[in-house]
Amino acid sequence: MVDMFILIVPPASGDELQGLKRGVIELVDLVLVNKADGDLLPAARRMKAEYTSALKLLRKRSSVWHPDVLMVSSLESKYGDQVWKVALDFKKKMEESGKLFLKRSNQQNACMWDYIKNEIMTSFRHHPAIQSQIHHYERLVTSGDMTPSVAADELLESFMTRH
Repeated sequence: MVDMFILIVPPASGDELQGLKRGVIELVDLVLVNKADGDLLPAARRMKAEYTSALKLLRKRSSVWHPDVLMVSSLESKYGDQVWKVALDFKKKMEESGKLFLKRSNQQNACMWDYIKNEIMTSFRHHPAIQSQIHHYERLVTSGDMTPSVAADELLESFMTRH
């Protein structure tokens, strides 16, 4: 669970945006381009420009916050105050709009459901009826003799009738 999702990227990593999964960039609240110092400063500036352009192409997730791209350098202790200012501004806008409470509530519900899924899977995998059959069904699915959905249905039926 996070209030603010920050993506930290290096200044020069080859096909920078090509390899980045669209889902990650859609989640960010702030992008930090690291190592914005010395010989890497020009590359960091280019990376900042690329991410800034990419973020403009995405559909807006929030009416109160638009992700920003900043450069940072741990060697020169630069830009830290700017990052902190943006983080505080994010918190203020999200709290005032009620979106921070909503985001936390949604995350709490997601955690609850993840916990339930994990507990059900643990109970399922450790159930004696399933343990005695699981390898058989995995072999059938792997060999193509049974579809995953049919195998799952049969395992679930076995679990439900013996649970």
